[in-house]
Amino acid sequence: MLFREGPVDRPEELFDRDEEFKELRDALNGRRLVLLLGVRRVGKTSLARAATYDRARVYVDLREFEWRQYVTWDDFYAALRTALPRSKKALDLLSRISGVSVAGFTVEFARGRGRPHLPETLKALDEWAAAESKRLVVVIDEAQELYKLKGGSFTPVLAWAYDNLHNVVFLLTGSKVGLMHRLLRLDDPESPLYGRYVHVIKLSPLPREKALEFLAKGFAESGVVYSPRLLEAAVDHLDGVIGWLSYLGLETTRAGKLTEELLREVVEKAARMAWGEFCNFVKLRGTARYLHIVHAAAEGATWSELKRYLEIKEGPINDAELSRLLKSLVDEGWLEKGEVYRLTDPLMRYAAKNGWRC
Repeated sequence: MLFREGPVDRPEELFDRDEEFKELRDALNGRRLVLLLGVRRVGKTSLARAATYDRARVYVDLREFEWRQYVTWDDFYAALRTALPRSKKALDLLSRISGVSVAGFTVEFARGRGRPHLPETLKALDEWAAAESKRLVVVIDEAQELYKLKGGSFTPVLAWAYDNLHNVVFLLTGSKVGLMHRLLRLDDPESPLYGRYVHVIKLSPLPREKALEFLAKGFAESGVVYSPRLLEAAVDHLDGVIGWLSYLGLETTRAGKLTEELLREVVEKAARMAWGEFCNFVKLRGTARYLHIVHAAAEGATWSELKRYLEIKEGPINDAELSRLLKSLVDEGWLEKGEVYRLTDPLMRYAAKNGWRC
C-alpha cells in the first residue's frame, strides 16, 4: 500500500525514488561518508531504510533528541545500544571492550567515565564486518542533533573512522541542513573532516505530476472516490511532501471519499502538527522574534522586508541580530534562502498566512 503511517522498509515500497535509490546504493558501495539531506517528511528515512534493507547495518535514530537542548554521550550510547548487530561474532568482539557488558543478546554500555571509547566500539564492528565479508552501513538518522552533543564533538570520531575503518560506511540523514554543515564543517580547514570526500544526496519533494500520481494510485488501491479537482487542490496545499500526502491518503481511506470538507480538516490537522513543532522550537529559543519572522515570510520576503516587519512588531533591531535569527531559522530547516526567504513546509506557510500563534 502506498499510504503508510510510518517510513517504508523495502525498496519495492518506495514511490518514484529509483534514481535516488540507485545513487545511494552506489555511494554506499564505494564511499565512506554519505549525506542524505532534505526537508522534513520528504522521505529520507524511507530511502535510507530501503537502500540498506538487505545490508549489514547499524541504524541509530536520533529523532527523539530534536526537542532536547543538548545531547550527552550517554544519550548517544543508549540509542546506539539498541541498534547493534546481534550476531554471536559481533557480540563477542564487543564484549572484549572495557565498558561493554554482554548477556545473551543484550548489550549494555557503562555510563559516565566508565563508558567505552567510541572508536574501540566502531573498530570491533569493522572487524566483525571484515570477518563476515560485509560492508557495514552505520545510519545516523537526523544526525545534526549531534551538534548539541556535550563533552566533545562527534566530528573527530567520523574523521578517525573515515581514515581507519575499511569495512564501515556512514550514512547521515538530516533535515536541518545548516546544522549539519555546522556539525561537519566540511569547508573549514580546522575541521577534522576537511579535505575528505563526502557524497551528498539532496532529496526533493515529488514534482507536481508525481504527487498527483501518488495520490491517484493510493486512492485506487484503497477504493477511494475522488474528483480530479480535489486532487489538484490537495497538491496545492501539500506540495510534493510525501509524508503529508500519505497523511491525507490515510485519512481519506478511513472516510472512504475525498471531499472538500475532509481536505480542509486534514490540512488543518496537519498544519497544527507542523506548527506545534515550530512552536517547540520557539519555546526552546525563548523569543517571539522567530514567530514574527515566520509570519512575515509566509508569502516570501526579502531581508529588508523582514527587518521592517520585525521593527513594527518589536521596535528597532540591529542588523547582526536579525542575521543571527535568520541563520538559526535556515539552519533548523524552517526557512530557505534564495532571492527571498521562504518557509520550507507548505503547511507552515498555511499556518503563517492565517496568523497562527504559539
